[in-house]
Amino acid sequence: MQKEKEVLALLSRLDLDNIHFAESPPGDVNQSVHLVAGEGLEAYLPLADMVDVSAEVQRLSKRLAKMQAEYDGLLSRLSSPKFVEKAPEDIVRGVREKAEEAREKITLTKNRLAFLQSTVLVSE
Repeated sequence: MQKEKEVLALLSRLDLDNIHFAESPPGDVNQSVHLVAGEGLEAYLPLADMVDVSAEVQRLSKRLAKMQAEYDGLLSRLSSPKFVEKAPEDIVRGVREKAEEAREKITLTKNRLAFLQSTVLVSE
């Protein structure tokens, strides 16, 4: 277990003394970042010690606004009959793929933001 402790300490930037092995997840699992470090070895790192949650919420909010604007621009191009009819098929397909990727990233970012906002509410 010492080798695993050293790896987890390096990855999480924690002192070896702050790593404790247990048979079950901590009670505050929702306040932790969950990592699968290997087969049968999972780590729960305290979110409060790793991330300034308020700063991360602000950063993600700005990023989300930027992604939404980009996504809206792609949708606008795709909703234009001129673009869809006159642009080469591979260009239209590329814009559709970018729009789909952007939509997925927006969904993931919204989920992460909601999670972080819920941890701020819980911890206050």
